[in-house]
Amino acid sequence: MKILISALFLVTSSMVAGQRPSFAGFRPIGFPDTPNRTTTTQDPFGNRFGEGTTERLPIEANGDRDLIDRLSKLPVDKQPFWFINWQAYEQHRKEPQTYPQRPNPFVDNVPLTANFGTVKSWTFGGCTRS
Repeated sequence: MKILISALFLVTSSMVAGQRPSFAGFRPIGFPDTPNRTTTTQDPFGNRFGEGTTERLPIEANGDRDLIDRLSKLPVDKQPFWFINWQAYEQHRKEPQTYPQRPNPFVDNVPLTANFGTVKSWTFGGCTRS
């Protein structure tokens, strides 16, 4: 009886252990826990409600505001590409380019009458029908 219980325990434990390899770790599968590196807090104790306390920085700066200040003082041809690209994206994010909507020829020519059911004639492909 002891052999049967120990064999059952051994089979069950090997099936459970085989579900996830040991090198995969014990945490659930998904996105890794990474800190938010795109914003940095200017004054953590100044405003508790979060109104204007964060400043957007590029990911490549790793939260270093002094690096951004030094790079912005360099001439454009000496600035790294990621910094110039980040500035262009920020400008586009603050002032997005919009286009006017074109009028729809199928909707704009519909006559607005009070009585929709009293259409006496219509034209289709040059043929008029009453």
